[in-house]
Amino acid sequence: MLQVLYSGEARELELSGTRRGLLALGELLRGKAGSCDLSENRHPFPYGRSLSGIAFREEPERDTASIVTEGQILRIQGGREALDLLAGKIEDFASEADATDHCHVDSPTYDYIASESDPLVIAFMR
Repeated sequence: MLQVLYSGEARELELSGTRRGLLALGELLRGKAGSCDLSENRHPFPYGRSLSGIAFREEPERDTASIVTEGQILRIQGGREALDLLAGKIEDFASEADATDHCHVDSPTYDYIASESDPLVIAFMR
């Protein structure tokens, strides 16, 4: 189970899920393209809204991965190495973090994330 909450004001995303859901997303990102539906959160506070899906695709000519919100969809696009690094970050968090932990994935911190990306927080679903 996964959900993505979005704050348009802060341009920040929270990707949260169960350990199994986050591990499955990491595995999915290792493919060439794909999508998944998300659980709706009717009370996304302090975020503004809940997104309905994630879509991703590999773009071999790119060195980085972009993480952007388009309408109700979280779009993740990038080169294979960048997508694999992002998948690994999600999988490592899901495997090793405590239930109350979270981690930030953004372009100033990780050079494989494109500068146009929305800041992303990964957490466990509450």
